Amino acid sequence: MTQKRRPASGRRSSGRPGSPSAGAGRPRSPQPPRAGSQRPPAPKPPVPDDVASTPDEPVEDAPAPDGATPVALPPRLPVVGDPPTEDIKEEWPKAPSTRPARKSPVVPAKGPTPEAAAKREEARAAARERRIEEQKRKKAAERKRKVRTWGIAGVAGLLVLVLIGLGIKASQHSSQAFTTLSAAAGCTGVQDTTSLTGTTDRTHLTSAQITAGVTVTYSTSPPSGGAHYPSPLPKGVYDPLSTNAKDNPNLYMAVHSLEHGYVDIWYGPGLSSDQVASLKSLADQDKVLVISYPNLAAGKSVAMTTWGRLQSCDKVNIDQIQAYIDQYKLKTAPEPNAA
Repeated sequence: MTQKRRPASGRRSSGRPGSPSAGAGRPRSPQPPRAGSQRPPAPKPPVPDDVASTPDEPVEDAPAPDGATPVALPPRLPVVGDPPTEDIKEEWPKAPSTRPARKSPVVPAKGPTPEAAAKREEARAAARERRIEEQKRKKAAERKRKVRTWGIAGVAGLLVLVLIGLGIKASQHSSQAFTTLSAAAGCTGVQDTTSLTGTTDRTHLTSAQITAGVTVTYSTSPPSGGAHYPSPLPKGVYDPLSTNAKDNPNLYMAVHSLEHGYVDIWYGPGLSSDQVASLKSLADQDKVLVISYPNLAAGKSVAMTTWGRLQSCDKVNIDQIQAYIDQYKLKTAPEPNAA
């Protein structure tokens, strides 16, 4: 029997592809298991009887008989546990390193220098002082404003009180002066006629009444209020007024003027021209009528009426009449703002 010989190198061929010793039809070497693969390990291939059981031990070449041709043995297939060859090592995945990653060195933070810290503290103290000074300034300005406001209010209130006092005093003085003048002129007291029948009647005469020439009877003479003509009589001096509603001007227009705040001054016959001229000069004022009235009560020279008020005097005293105007014009009229 012819004995088989190993290659001269004493080692089995690696069986890598492209190796000159790789025979045709040789089975492919199994790939090493990849990381994470669950594939079970490949079974070991059977070892021929004539192959040594220890792969790492070198096998000496047995001498071939004379004339025999040496036969090359097939390369040994790798089995599980064999160290990988260089090309397989490159394909095997590297095991993850368990060594912890290197951390960057921690550089401790550097605080401000003592000079910078001192400057910063000085700046804070200066800002704090400025805030305190600004608050003090605002509070002082607010106190001054309040004092000024209260001072102005106090002065204004005092001025109002003074004016009220002066007004009351002037009114009292005026009333006292009016009373004194009225007594000297032989005047009656100022009569309140609002309680008399028809005195406060403010109805206008109708067109039918005017066309018919109706005559209105008043509770006082001269009249101090009641039904009247639709139009008032403007300020001025008038001769005796007609009692016929169709005439213009007429007595009922003068009554309408009383409703608008006028003072009607009625003078009787027997006065001198100077007295009449003095009376007529009073009509230069707004809302004053001077009217000749022959029907004054006996012994009376002049009478003054406003809406709901009447005063008659024995003598003509211009100061007393002006005092009546000042006391009662516009004061008792239902429509003082009307023309």
